[in-house]
Amino acid sequence: MSEPAQTPRFDHQRLLDMVGQFETELEKLPAGSAEAEQLREDIARLRQHLSHAQPHEDSVRDSWHALRRAADSIENQVLRDSPYITEMGRIIGLL
Repeated sequence: MSEPAQTPRFDHQRLLDMVGQFETELEKLPAGSAEAEQLREDIARLRQHLSHAQPHEDSVRDSWHALRRAADSIENQVLRDSPYITEMGRIIGLL
């Protein structure tokens, strides 16, 4: 008899760590940019949702999508291709 496939576990702490690392990366963006400010607000909103012991999945996903849209609008290619964005999306996909 084969064993059931295991679903990867949502790693709440890993996601919080990635958010912190991404916030550090955001410090490279120029001050005063409307797109950069939107990105900072979106990451703060995601962090707020993740601060709960049991984050609401829909709220986390909604915050993630807003963050992703804001990141895509930033013209800084280094930021757009950030490994943090990719990894956060992968982790959120496990919710």
